[in-house]
Amino acid sequence: MAILKEGIEFTGGLGQVSAYKMKGSDKIIVRKKAGPTRKQILHSRKFERTRENMSEFIGVGKAVRAIRYPLIHVKRLSGYNFTSSLTTICKKMQLLDTVGEKGKRSIFLSQHRYMLAGFMLHRTHPFVSIVTGPINCTLNRETQSAVIQLPQLVQGVNLNLPWKQPMFRFCLSLGLVPDVVHDVNGYDDYATEWSTTKLDTPWQVVTDPLPAQTLALRLNRAGGMKDSQTLLFAIGVEMGAPGLHGQIEEVKHAGSACILAVG
Repeated sequence: MAILKEGIEFTGGLGQVSAYKMKGSDKIIVRKKAGPTRKQILHSRKFERTRENMSEFIGVGKAVRAIRYPLIHVKRLSGYNFTSSLTTICKKMQLLDTVGEKGKRSIFLSQHRYMLAGFMLHRTHPFVSIVTGPINCTLNRETQSAVIQLPQLVQGVNLNLPWKQPMFRFCLSLGLVPDVVHDVNGYDDYATEWSTTKLDTPWQVVTDPLPAQTLALRLNRAGGMKDSQTLLFAIGVEMGAPGLHGQIEEVKHAGSACILAVG
């Protein structure tokens, strides 16, 4: 460690040294940068485990991206950055791959779908605390579709909307998510197989009971589903208010969503 007394004063990094001030002193401390170099990380045998972790993190990132794709229609209803939570889940799936060697383990969502069922996109107002009436969802892999049965909903009974806006609606999203597999070219997220569709119900007055109804979504894609592909259905509730010209407009940060079913 050295102390810079005269000449040019600076803080931050410069070449192989960094300069900074310590609390309780007005002097600038100069220290040689520590830690391995980029070349060492990429080529040294000592950092082989680090390279394995870096490689697998790429796979996890691709799996998270693939899962987020069908959530694009409801992510505006999230109450936090749920990407980190999905990252944790995908990493756990990766650790369950007992066939692939370290640094090349795959994320088999098709084998561990249960880890995503019920995933909440809002922590302060979880979807299950808002809609307490049972919502039945049937996924059909042959037709690549989902049938959703909404019960009659009454505010204050089996519907508990915590926001003050006068209108609400349901937002539905169905998507296909492939496994992320490591092959000779690295991790492949099969992005060309991604598919999604959505359905928003008409706006409903909060104080009026919502009649029971059946809704359906179907992916518009050719070919059947592979065993390595998963259907993911998400549902959200969104609040609305009259706009300047009388039309109902969605209200930001007033809603909630979850992954209701996978199959």
